[in-house]
Amino acid sequence: MCSCVLQTLASVCQGLQRITSALPYAEASTHTRQLFWGTVCATWLLTFVRQRGRRNFSIVDRVWPLFPVVLVAQWVYESRESLFAAHEGAACAAQCKAIVGVVLVTVWGMRLCYNSIRRGDYDVGAEDYRWVHVRAAIDRILPQCSAVRWAVWELVNIVFISGFQLSLLYLLAVPLHSLVRYPGTVAQSTGNMAADEWSCAEVSLAMLMAALLALEAVADQQMYEFRQRKQQNELTHNEAQAGFVHTGLWRYSRHPNVLCEQAFWAVMCVFCSVATGTDLGSSDNVYLLAGPALLIALMWASVQLTESISRAKYPMYRAYMMQTSRLIPWKPWSNAQVINRAHAKL
Repeated sequence: MCSCVLQTLASVCQGLQRITSALPYAEASTHTRQLFWGTVCATWLLTFVRQRGRRNFSIVDRVWPLFPVVLVAQWVYESRESLFAAHEGAACAAQCKAIVGVVLVTVWGMRLCYNSIRRGDYDVGAEDYRWVHVRAAIDRILPQCSAVRWAVWELVNIVFISGFQLSLLYLLAVPLHSLVRYPGTVAQSTGNMAADEWSCAEVSLAMLMAALLALEAVADQQMYEFRQRKQQNELTHNEAQAGFVHTGLWRYSRHPNVLCEQAFWAVMCVFCSVATGTDLGSSDNVYLLAGPALLIALMWASVQLTESISRAKYPMYRAYMMQTSRLIPWKPWSNAQVINRAHAKL
């Protein structure tokens, strides 16, 4: 029993060591380290700049769509000689896979940035409404001493808001680092690289990522159109009575955009691993899974907070929660099914 526990702890420690070795401070490229730590410090310091008379803690939210794209651009520049050289055979196929990955991430970032701009997230003073609730929750826990509250909140600010979230974005982009460098590795190899040609799995994964980007764009568009009609008092009676979007993709999932976001990065990790022949089951490569896993955990907590706010704001949101799947699209439950399920839990 003890030996089993020790072996488990050793495996966990080894996995954590692999993850920390992939973090930006262990990055071989000086330019990438400077880019990461410069962004962390800048996003933290910019929260001290008052916007409309108060501090704004959504600086990282504005960087979120751009940071992975900038990281990938940095890695493309560092590998430009091998990535854009004239190759044949397996090396040419590796080039195409790397370019597809880079293009997909760029499209992801530009689309998300565009959606943030039209929502007003980049306006002066714009802040995610959830930070108000997070600060209130922290203030309820902390003692009344203003100095202690300030110190704890600044610790949360630099460690979680800036440090953790930018580290997460780095870990999401890390699989692409290997993919971008792979054409050079293939070109230098003298072995049999026939397996590096496009496979059905790679084509399917690339198409799936494109489909996820399209679905996320549709979900965001439906949300945007609903908010626009709500501001202009053009909602239907049922929409106005509910107060929140619950049609289109939102009829089958309460958070279709969140699902597509999580799935996109998980599939990107698998695509890069398949394209480079990386074994995700190996403990040496566990760090590649850290990004998608942490993103799922972070978004799960974010969804919990969002839904608690929506329940308090919209009386009909509880009914919507009982009838509609949280993430995985599914046929909405009828009133009779909801009642039967409630009775079954009694």
